[in-house]
Amino acid sequence: MANLLRGGKGRPLHPMLVHFPLALYPASLLFDGLSYLAADGNPWVRGAFALIVAGLAVSLPAAVTGFADFLLVESGTRTWRLATTHMTTMLVASVGFLGGALLRARDLDVTATPAGLVVLSLAGAGLLAFGGLLGGDLVYRHGRRVEAVPATPDGDAARDPDRERDHPARP
Repeated sequence: MANLLRGGKGRPLHPMLVHFPLALYPASLLFDGLSYLAADGNPWVRGAFALIVAGLAVSLPAAVTGFADFLLVESGTRTWRLATTHMTTMLVASVGFLGGALLRARDLDVTATPAGLVVLSLAGAGLLAFGGLLGGDLVYRHGRRVEAVPATPDGDAARDPDRERDHPARP
């Protein structure tokens, strides 16, 4: 039986979900900056809060599906250490954004985001970027959750009409 947390064959769920928090959290920083530039920055303060809450909402399924993928990594290997660092970095970043959201929720009537919360979000975004880089290494350098094109009995890759259309054979 297929593990629903891992997605379907050739369609892992974790990489599909991570794009949302990776975009929503830094977008909240943009809104924080706009709160300082606007005459009444309160809509931007509230918008930044909403973006963080949305990022947190998607971070939970991203973390659960990522953990399901992590369980299949061979313990003690270089890939396992990289995956552990990736997971820890992303969890620390998410906890930082959760803390920031709780602090922001206490007073959403300000006209500009308090500087301390902006610094917390900057630190979280930095961790997010580093964790995303590690996640990219897991896929592109270590081949995690990448399915190879099956080989034919003669050793050649199976014929894939979509791949041939996008990448025609060179003469």
